[in-house]
Amino acid sequence: IRRFPLEDIPQDEKEAANWLHKLYQEKDALQEMYNQEGIFPGQQFKPPRRPWTLLNFLFWATVLLSPLFTFGFGVFASGSPLLILAFLGLVGAASFGVRRLIGVTEIEKGSSYGNQEFKKKE
Repeated sequence: IRRFPLEDIPQDEKEAANWLHKLYQEKDALQEMYNQEGIFPGQQFKPPRRPWTLLNFLFWATVLLSPLFTFGFGVFASGSPLLILAFLGLVGAASFGVRRLIGVTEIEKGSSYGNQEFKKKE
């Protein structure tokens, strides 16, 4: 990440275009180096692990999922085959619905609007 002071950016439109073009050439060289070596040059930054994210997830999972598990245990403890099948059917339908909603967001199912390769085929 780099910051550029406003004083370093040329005011003239042509000079600013040249400056920006040179900046993109530097970016392309960095990208090419990354593609060849797998890392960017310079000092690598690895953020420290934070346990609070895991603790936050575990807290909310416990708060929200414990009633569901309690209900599920009660359904199976009842011994009623109809109630167990209804519960499993509800869980299966919810799972199918979530998978269907996730499938809608897949990139292959998106619009081809603006895709130049698709326009060339037509």
